[in-house]
Amino acid sequence: MKSNRTPYTKLGNTINAASVSFNVGRTKHEVQVPAGTRCCLLDGPNQRWVVDDLSFIDPKSAVFTDANNYGIPIDPQNLTNIRPSTF
Repeated sequence: MKSNRTPYTKLGNTINAASVSFNVGRTKHEVQVPAGTRCCLLDGPNQRWVVDDLSFIDPKSAVFTDANNYGIPIDPQNLTNIRPSTF
């Protein structure tokens, strides 16, 4: 069964490249998010910024699968060009 994408309310772009760690269960992933990467603010009670454009990750990797399913969190202070979503 395919899950539905979580709606988002805003878009933004990273100001600087960032080294980000995120966990899925016991698995810890470390990724380098390039400057200018599109991010989105997830809708819901626990709003958080996550990477939306995963083109910098190999689509056949476990990191991509986990990032696509669970999201790579991004510090909102590293975002610019914040705009409403047309989603």
